[in-house]
Amino acid sequence: MKKWKIIIGSCLLFSAVLVQAQEKKTVKGQIGFEFGVGSFFGGTVTPEQVRTSKSKYDDFYCGFPGLGQEAETVYGGIKYEYIFCDNRLGFATGLRFSKISGKMSPNWNKSYFLWLFRQEGLNTDYLSIQNMTQKNYYLGVPLELRYIYPRRRDSFFKQYVKLGVAVNCLVSTKNSIAFYDNAMTQYASTVNDAIEKPDLFNAYIYPAYGFKFGRLKDVSFNMEFHFPGFLVGNKAHPFIRQDFGVGMQLSVQMPVNKIIK
Repeated sequence: MKKWKIIIGSCLLFSAVLVQAQEKKTVKGQIGFEFGVGSFFGGTVTPEQVRTSKSKYDDFYCGFPGLGQEAETVYGGIKYEYIFCDNRLGFATGLRFSKISGKMSPNWNKSYFLWLFRQEGLNTDYLSIQNMTQKNYYLGVPLELRYIYPRRRDSFFKQYVKLGVAVNCLVSTKNSIAFYDNAMTQYASTVNDAIEKPDLFNAYIYPAYGFKFGRLKDVSFNMEFHFPGFLVGNKAHPFIRQDFGVGMQLSVQMPVNKIIK
């Protein structure tokens, strides 16, 4: 009888150890909040209404949109990361709200560029515009795969590489027009209706390199840099032909499962 008690006790002890070992290897999850900024660079897409003459001998010589343009983005969101492969890989998804804005301004040290307002017979009327800005707001879904550099233990500081893509759906568009002559403000709605809108969908693709501060069982902080980033879409912004972009993302993550070292 005593022998059986020893055997049963040993089995129970072994089971407890096995369960504890399994808990240490349990897949963990983290919920996080993100904030990011970025810039996209490329050539100018000039609306057909803009006069683009560069000749100083032209009677209508004025400023014209520069050859290079820049669009800026800012975003925030919430996402869940599923961690696996012995805490080396993480797959994250969630919801992201973002804004992409671009401005068209005159070049060659001029104060304005000309916008074709109407043309009737031999009469042509132009509006002088200092700049025009379009802000586009999106709701998107990010998908990210992250690889954390191997460590022998759960250290406080880690490095990682990531590949992410965010698929965005246009929510609203807002145009702002600054006229050189305030008397022309009355025609703002006409110009606004003539400005093209972006496509309904676009995608932001971004490889990243980052740093993670904090252990798995604690709240952690991430800082990463995106380069090069790509804004994919036939007309992601009507003022710019996107070539590449750069960006930075900050995020805070909190464990949602019990995490044991």
